[in-house]
Amino acid sequence: MRKQWFAAAALALLGAVAVAQTDIAGFVGTWNGTWEGGGSGRFDLTIERGGDGQPSGGVSVGTDQGDYTAKFKELSFDGQTMKARYEFPLDARADIKVTGTFNGDSAEGTWDMVGKGDDQSFAGGTWKVSKKL
Repeated sequence: MRKQWFAAAALALLGAVAVAQTDIAGFVGTWNGTWEGGGSGRFDLTIERGGDGQPSGGVSVGTDQGDYTAKFKELSFDGQTMKARYEFPLDARADIKVTGTFNGDSAEGTWDMVGKGDDQSFAGGTWKVSKKL
């Protein structure tokens, strides 16, 4: 009986891991769009599946202060909702927090500029992207 229970638990755990790894399949790829808020510009989002099966990626952003790229230091999905955070290359004292909702081949959400180690927003706006096919 104990061996059967252990086998069932192991299969359930493997199944949960497989589901968690496939959850991001629809989000993986390149997404192109725009951002607004205190200005506007290009906002490109790249989502990848890391070697550990977890989401990874980054952004490429066009601004009046200059274009930049950044890798996510945090990236998670809960259903269709994404939460991410990256270091803002144009100001070493700030991070950018990105949240959004995916709906098929499009997504939209908000961004907030926050202090390092802080969640207090001192600038923000919106973004919209479409999946590059």
